[in-house]
Amino acid sequence: MTRDEVLAWLDTRRPVPPTTLRARLRCAVHDAPGGLAMHLAHLGQELLAGVTSQPAGGRELALDLLAADAFATYAFEAQAEDET
Repeated sequence: MTRDEVLAWLDTRRPVPPTTLRARLRCAVHDAPGGLAMHLAHLGQELLAGVTSQPAGGRELALDLLAADAFATYAFEAQAEDET
């Protein structure tokens, strides 16, 4: 999947995420091989790995944790859409 393809798909999601979260999601997206659902899951995993690698971290990691959760949710949505 290309970054542009993923961003186009994210732009179709409703409700639209809050501005700060939307910006963080867009910032995290990059090109990667594979289908949309796997790519979204991988993006969430990358962000979660960044959060868990900083055990002394605090509130500054909250946005990355929220973005990781959003990507995991979107991965399930993409998989469900793909199966219909």
